[in-house]
Amino acid sequence: MTSISGPDQIVQLSDRLIPELVSPPQAGPGVCTRCRTWNDATPYDECSNCADVRQELGTEPLSISLVTLYRKPSLLRDWLTQYKGRPDDQDPFVPEYQDNVAALLSRFFLEFGGALYERLDGYDAMVVVPSTLRQPPHPLEEVASRAVPSIPVLRLLTRGPGDLGFRKPAKDGYVVTENPKPHGRLLLIDDVYTTGSRLNSAAFALRAAGSEVAGAFIIARRVNIDFDPRAKELWDHQSAEAFQWRASPVIAAAG
Repeated sequence: MTSISGPDQIVQLSDRLIPELVSPPQAGPGVCTRCRTWNDATPYDECSNCADVRQELGTEPLSISLVTLYRKPSLLRDWLTQYKGRPDDQDPFVPEYQDNVAALLSRFFLEFGGALYERLDGYDAMVVVPSTLRQPPHPLEEVASRAVPSIPVLRLLTRGPGDLGFRKPAKDGYVVTENPKPHGRLLLIDDVYTTGSRLNSAAFALRAAGSEVAGAFIIARRVNIDFDPRAKELWDHQSAEAFQWRASPVIAAAG
């Protein structure tokens, strides 16, 4: 349960986290315009992960708003995993890390909440993308409710029967638990993004039920620097830049 409160405390804690944060790349050559990783599917402007989403779900992949890149191993990865622990007990639950996650959320919305709202033509509530294995509620729901109390956090999704996993989006990966229409336009949020399968499968389920998905916000986008030399090149380039709260996070366009 996070204990941070007030803009001054949010700024102080989020500033202390800066040494672990890495600026996401701006749109440009060799960068996926949707998920801000290295683009391995040139000459197109989206990576092969986003192309998988388009093929399997038949929809446009979501463009993500984003605080930072991360890699394994790292202290940032530990914060984003151990604030909730893992059902398989491979990572312990460290409740103190909830303050770090809350600070990252709070600082983004403190700096960019208004701009994000404008860019997405408004939204009425946030929906946390459910875990693949963890039973609800997702711990990010409580953290987000405390970190950004002005925006309702709704639980509208649960895990479906589909074969959902790494680079495996599924139309039936999630099911809607109640009619989402009365809740207006929705902002999907998640703590980490790897291939986009879960995020885009969640958006598919909500839209199939008649909801409007305004956009998506992610705290950290993983870069696997051992997968391809281009991934390491992107990581090295971005990590050489000094992270600045007022300049580094990315605000995506709608869609």
